[in-house]
Amino acid sequence: MKLHIQHGHLIDPANGIDAPHDVYIDSGIIVGIGTKPDGFEVSRVFDAAGLIVAPGLVDLSVRLREPGYEYKATLESEMQAALQGGVTSLVCPPDTDPVLDEPGLVEMLKHRARILNQSHVYPLGALTRGLKGEALSEMYELTEAGCIGFSQADEPVLDTNVLLRALQYAQTFGYTVWLRPQHPHIGVTGIAHSGPIASRLGLSGVPVMA
Repeated sequence: MKLHIQHGHLIDPANGIDAPHDVYIDSGIIVGIGTKPDGFEVSRVFDAAGLIVAPGLVDLSVRLREPGYEYKATLESEMQAALQGGVTSLVCPPDTDPVLDEPGLVEMLKHRARILNQSHVYPLGALTRGLKGEALSEMYELTEAGCIGFSQADEPVLDTNVLLRALQYAQTFGYTVWLRPQHPHIGVTGIAHSGPIASRLGLSGVPVMA
């Protein structure tokens, strides 16, 4: 199908474009910007007046609820919500139930995402088994199953020796580690940044030093 997106404001960081342009697409591939290619017969026209036309957005931390929290939402509903906001790639942390520390769970999640065929899903594997911060996960097997990196989600690694070994192992094999920069004892109970707004709303604060 040949598509014509007209009257939109195109933002293309890779090519330094931030201006009104028409976009021409043939079978999912952009074949023209601004000027219609020769012989291009439009199948469908989209009027993007007042809208932004841009590459798909990437969300780096999305709780997809599966496995374990389907009573809150489902993989399908979360992916549909992402697409409605222009988000086409989702990175999901490992704090599901059970935790993403087994290759089979990662493969199941990616298989479900492929069947739904909506946003791209990129899982993060657990850095430690069960996110308990005590023993390293099987990073090699998780990478083979489809994990793009490793994380503790919101769970701290209190034993710095374990954290050191995890980082050394990840560096050896070129794995990416995503850690939340928050002190586990100072700021773990807060739910808002400390300040006048948190005080006025009666919310427990997270100190800046955390």
